[in-house]
Amino acid sequence: MEFKEFKVTDLLNIESMKDAVVLGGHRYLVNNIKGITIMEGPDIVDWIKGGEVILTSLYSIRSLDEEEQKEFIVRLVEKKVSTLVVKIVEKEISESLIRLSEKLGLPIIQLPKEIPFVDVMYPVMDELFNKQVTKLNYYQEIHDRFTALSLADKGLEKIIDTLEKLIGNPVALFDRNFHCIVSTTPCLSSFQIIEKVHFYEQTAGIKFPHYRQIVKYPQLDNVMGHQIVVPIETLHHVKTYLLIGEMNKSLQELDLIAVENAATSLSLELVKQFAVAEVEKKFKNDLIDELISGKIHSLQSIHEKANVIGWDFEGSFVAVVFKINQLKEYGNKQVVSDRSHALVYETLHHYLPKGIITSKSNLVIVLWKVKKNYKNDPAWMSDIKDTSRSIQEFIEKQVKDISLQVGIGNVAKGVIDIPESYKEARDALELGERINGKESITAFSELGIFRLLCHFKDPGELSQFIPQSLKDLLNYQQENQADLLKTLQVFLECQQNAAKASKVLYIHYKTVVYRLDRIKEITGMDFKDAEEMLSVQVGLKIVDLLQRENGI
Repeated sequence: MEFKEFKVTDLLNIESMKDAVVLGGHRYLVNNIKGITIMEGPDIVDWIKGGEVILTSLYSIRSLDEEEQKEFIVRLVEKKVSTLVVKIVEKEISESLIRLSEKLGLPIIQLPKEIPFVDVMYPVMDELFNKQVTKLNYYQEIHDRFTALSLADKGLEKIIDTLEKLIGNPVALFDRNFHCIVSTTPCLSSFQIIEKVHFYEQTAGIKFPHYRQIVKYPQLDNVMGHQIVVPIETLHHVKTYLLIGEMNKSLQELDLIAVENAATSLSLELVKQFAVAEVEKKFKNDLIDELISGKIHSLQSIHEKANVIGWDFEGSFVAVVFKINQLKEYGNKQVVSDRSHALVYETLHHYLPKGIITSKSNLVIVLWKVKKNYKNDPAWMSDIKDTSRSIQEFIEKQVKDISLQVGIGNVAKGVIDIPESYKEARDALELGERINGKESITAFSELGIFRLLCHFKDPGELSQFIPQSLKDLLNYQQENQADLLKTLQVFLECQQNAAKASKVLYIHYKTVVYRLDRIKEITGMDFKDAEEMLSVQVGLKIVDLLQRENGI
């Protein structure tokens, strides 16, 4: 709806002002008029609100000298008076005051002596009253419209579509991580902030705190534009952001009325969705607990429960467990902050919008669907790792004190195999932390011999499986002990190919042969004994694990 503000130019068009003369401030005749009053004394400055037309004969400031009169004009400008309508009774208004009004932006209009002030006041008040009634009627109409949308459960998309039609500009809604939830145009879902230019706590047009920003739209060949951003707070101080792109026109007062009502409607809808999501989350958690525990009483019951929430358990899945390792300390306890947990959970839903996802303590569990021909196409593993890495990078940018670790199980061919895949993912998580640290992405299938180690509660017990020949090398007290140990490790990894090992180590072939001979002398190893070499290889893995456990 178009709404034309009442301006000083409109004031000049009323019948009683037809012979009025603009003395100064010609460039500012576009000032909006919000009220009108008669000046009885210079103290009027103390109680005007701004936007008024002030009718005066200047009689009340006749005793002020020129400097004091200038100061009075300055104060009127500071209070954002729209215009000064003067009826000269005694002497003409000074040229210096007229020049000052031109400089500061306050139009001064001279009214003929024979025109009573009431002939100006009544038409102006009538015009302002009509416009106020128009605003109130529009507000009621818009309020009723958005209330109807909320009661009819039309959802977020219908609310922002309605707002777009009312204000003639594209609209989008973003979550607290600035992921686009819904948008009326694709280009508004992706932009780069150039500058936040204005911040508002509250204005007459919209009661919600909001701000303006200059942005660049990559999808529109990096064209620049303005946005209004309205943070909408829901439950637990969680915010979403309503964005209006001023692509077609600048927002006017009636547009801001529509924005305010839309923001209220969105807030109510988000609270409702949150309440529904909490119930659904509990249902999902219970269903996943039943699956991963292996205590499945009825496959039919599992599928029936899954259908209620739109989950499809047909096909093959991989259990993937995300662990939030960075903890915040509260008193003597360490718990994952609610914000950190919610961030990880929401991020996973963003990257896996159709994923089967639930949370348990400081873990977020994903049942990752894979193609049936997984045996012939290992791409599922790369897909999981690449996506997990992207999630880690995003979380790291958002919250610096979170370390996200990932454990990946093997493929479960059906629902009945999910518990085993989940156990493998948990083992991969535990061993991955011990071997590669708290930011590792570890697949159970890639752990090799380390999979045996998860059966030992005390890592120190593993030392009994280190063969004596390797212990002799570890106890060798000469400076070149580390070089000998590294050469042995690479030599075995290269299938006992000394030439290949020399290339990996960037040393001469004869140096490798010399070091191997020294190893034989020190330990008595027989490189031709396959069983002994297998023991040494396992021993080297155990040494590596124990060194990591001890932080060496």
